[in-house]
Amino acid sequence: MARLLSPLLSTALLLALLPAFPVCAQPAAEVDDDVIVNSSMLKLPEFDPQAPPEETLKTVEELWQTRIDVETPTEANLLKVKVLEHIIKGAETIVGNDQAKEDVALKAVQNKMEALGVLAQAGDPAATQKAIAMARDLAEDKRPLLAREGKLILLSSRLAELQTMDDQGRLDFVNDLMGLLKTAKISGREVQIASITADILEQLGDLDAAKSLYTQLAEEAKKAESPETRARAEEFAGAARRLSLPGSEIKLEGETLAGEKFDIKNHRGKVVLVQFWASWCGYCLQEMPNIKQMYNTYHEDGFEVIGVNLDESAERASAIVSDMKLPWPSLFSSDPTKQGMENPNATYYGIASIPQCILVDREGKVVTLNARGEELNRQLERLFLENAPKTPESTESTPSSEPAP
Repeated sequence: MARLLSPLLSTALLLALLPAFPVCAQPAAEVDDDVIVNSSMLKLPEFDPQAPPEETLKTVEELWQTRIDVETPTEANLLKVKVLEHIIKGAETIVGNDQAKEDVALKAVQNKMEALGVLAQAGDPAATQKAIAMARDLAEDKRPLLAREGKLILLSSRLAELQTMDDQGRLDFVNDLMGLLKTAKISGREVQIASITADILEQLGDLDAAKSLYTQLAEEAKKAESPETRARAEEFAGAARRLSLPGSEIKLEGETLAGEKFDIKNHRGKVVLVQFWASWCGYCLQEMPNIKQMYNTYHEDGFEVIGVNLDESAERASAIVSDMKLPWPSLFSSDPTKQGMENPNATYYGIASIPQCILVDREGKVVTLNARGEELNRQLERLFLENAPKTPESTESTPSSEPAP
C-alpha cells in the first residue's frame, strides 16, 4: 500500500545522516484503500485530551496513511506539512497525559520525532532545533524509557562529530552509546542506530572503536525480544571478528565454482587477495580490471587471488568469470541455504556490504581489509618490491653508512 509519508527508523539518524526526504505528490491511482483528500476536504481529527491515550496513538499512527490527491506539488506539500503538524499535535497530547502508559508515551514521542525529522528534511529551519530541544527535555523526564529515548537522540545527533574526534573520544562515544542501550532490552531501531555508528567508525578507519561497538552489540542483540534482532547477533559478532583480522591469520575455505576444494592455508608463502563479490555489485565489477592487472603483474612473483562469490546462482557467477576472463578461482557454496550473503565465509566475518577486499601476506596474516584501487597497488608494490631481498651486487655498491646531509 502506498503511503503519504514513510515513518523513518530514527529521527536521530535522519537529522544526522539521511539525505533529503522528498515531499511530493503521489498519483491517486496507486492506492484505493487509503484516505484520499484534496485542499477542500482535508479534515483532520480532533484530539481529545480526555480520550484514552491508546486511542489517540492509533489516530496518530493512522495519519501516516493519509493520501493527498491534488493537482500541484506545491499544494500537496502544504497539505502534507499540515498532516505532519497534526501528528506532532496528537503525539504531544499523549505525552502530556499523566495517565498514558510509558510504552504508549514512548511511541508518541517517536512519532513526533519522525514527523519533525521529515519536516527538517523538507526544509523547515526550526524542525531540527525543536527535535533537539525536545530530546533535551526528554533526557530529564522521570519516565525511564522516555529519558533513555531523549539521551539516545542527543547522542545520535552527534554522529557527524565522530570524524573530528580522536581515538579516545570515539571510544568514549561508543561506551556512552552502549551504556545507554544496555539500560533496557535493545530494539530493532536502536540496533540500526548502533550498527550505522559502527559502520561510520569503520569507514573512518577506527577499527578498535568499531570492533568494540560490534562486540557489545552482539551481546545485547542476543538478549533482544525480537527474533529478527536476536538473529543479527552472529552478524555483529562476525563483524567484530573481521575487524580483528589485521595482523592475524584469516580462515577461508570452501569449494570453488569448478568444484575444487580450497583452503587458504595451502597458500602460505604467497600473497593472496580475498575478494568478496557478486554479479549484481557494480563496484565489484569495476574493480576487476585493476585486480586483473595486478594479477598479471605480480602472479609470477607469488600473487594469488581468490574470490568469494555471493550470488545465489552459480550460473550468473560463472558467466561473469567467463565474460571478464578472470584467471583466478571463486568460492561458491553448493548448499542453497548458504548462498548469497549467507555464504559461510561471509557470515563468519560479518560481511554486510561488498566489495570487501582483504589482502593477506606470505605468512597468512591480513595486511589490510580495504585492498582496492590504489591501495591494492600500493600494498602490492610494498610487499613485492620494497621487501624484495637485495642482491649481493646492490649490497656491495651501497655504503654501510652515510652521514646525514
